[in-house]
Amino acid sequence: SVFVLDVLPTGVPYLVEWWNVSAGVLFYCHFPDKLLTRDTVNGEQGPSAALDAATVSGSTSLFRLFLIILTQLKRFYRWALDSLEEWTMSYSDLIVVNSKFTMGEVEKVFPSLFLPRNSVFITAATTESPPKANVTKDGDQKQTKNQSYRVRVLYPAIESSLSKERKLISSSHATLKFDNELNLSKDVTKPILSLNRFERKKNVFLLLHAYDELLERVSQATLPCVVPPLMIAGGYDPLNVENVEHLAELRSIADGILRRHDLPLSTVVSPSSNSTESRNCLPVKTEEHHQLLKFASITFLPSVSNAIRNKLLSSASMLCYTPHREHFGIVPLEAMDAGVPVVAIRSGGPMETIVDGVTGYLVHYCKAEVNGENADGGGSRNNNNTISTIDNANDTVNAYADAIAKIIANPIDARLMGRNGRKRVDEIFGMEKFRKEWWELLFEAQRRGKERCYSKTVGRGYCVGSSLLRSLCELAVVVLSAISLTWSMKKAGWLEDNMGILGTIK
Repeated sequence: SVFVLDVLPTGVPYLVEWWNVSAGVLFYCHFPDKLLTRDTVNGEQGPSAALDAATVSGSTSLFRLFLIILTQLKRFYRWALDSLEEWTMSYSDLIVVNSKFTMGEVEKVFPSLFLPRNSVFITAATTESPPKANVTKDGDQKQTKNQSYRVRVLYPAIESSLSKERKLISSSHATLKFDNELNLSKDVTKPILSLNRFERKKNVFLLLHAYDELLERVSQATLPCVVPPLMIAGGYDPLNVENVEHLAELRSIADGILRRHDLPLSTVVSPSSNSTESRNCLPVKTEEHHQLLKFASITFLPSVSNAIRNKLLSSASMLCYTPHREHFGIVPLEAMDAGVPVVAIRSGGPMETIVDGVTGYLVHYCKAEVNGENADGGGSRNNNNTISTIDNANDTVNAYADAIAKIIANPIDARLMGRNGRKRVDEIFGMEKFRKEWWELLFEAQRRGKERCYSKTVGRGYCVGSSLLRSLCELAVVVLSAISLTWSMKKAGWLEDNMGILGTIK
């Protein structure tokens, strides 16, 4: 028996310390909540932090004092929550993360999780070998932490979608209709695809600037290749303010790029009615227009269905994945499973899923802040006057454009990368390997749970009676608190006199 907890570890101490369950307790940590605050981008300081600092420095004395106090209160609040997260996670028999990158981030912010729980548990219960020593070039032995002691990596997996995709394409009328609308026939150059939620941290700005660089190179005759259309698809909620604002920001930048190269403006394909919203105000391209740009366009596809998503992956020339410090990233796996090469940032999970030069390309990341500019300039500010942080450093944009150009110019190498990607997914990120490793982790957690329960029961004189007594005391505190609260609310007139205490407790 194993208890598997996800997202919130606050229930772990109750199972381990209060009840001392003999079952194993496994906690799956997606990413530390400490690194997912508003002023960070997956643990790295975001633009809002710099904006808050600028706001404090530019305020009046009284208001500055108020902001400083508010900031200190926020820090104390985060310190309390972060300490609680680390403390509760430390009671887990086994902690599982989704990538080596996440493991490294967990070790940075919660180092106690990589230390033995206590010496009694180590000597009496564990059967693992002691940490191995590494030998340096100078011949010195360097003792390292045995990271496999409590924190393990379990890569997310996907089931091969190729057979399902063939059935879907042959039987789905909606997909065929969508193909005709987007002009995804075999005669058209396969599009460049981006699949992300419409959020600023997904860094789609980088792809737009790289696409602009490709158009510029073709216009300057330095890249003799036909530029494929660009399709930006992903999750979109019309009730989410950031989604709505970010789609407008991306479209404004895209229109500025297309206008500069005398191309029709961007379009948005509605997911509900399969209708296309276009802002094209330019004439249709003529024979005099540069032939290498005849397919160049930018299309936004918010909230695509799974059927259309699979079709986009199978018909793409490449997937451009732009998030920085992504915890893992399942989309590159889906693209490689569809035989599509991937271009991604050299950080986070993609460094473990993509093999540079074999299944795609990894591009070095260099962040730059762009102040408010017009659409033609590429930068933007939203309505709240917040700074848009984008990869506008020339090195990053050029390197990303270089990677895209390599795939466009070498279709044979691109197909080989696709085969390599499909093979890598089957071997490392397939469901069979995932099931095998998952069962091994469950048995390991179960073994640790039994050993921990035994060591507490025998080694410390722990008994079920003490655990039951703790629970009864906790229940008594809850009942007394409910009675006191009910009496206080009745005295204040917030509850009617005929309301019973049992009903209030429920």
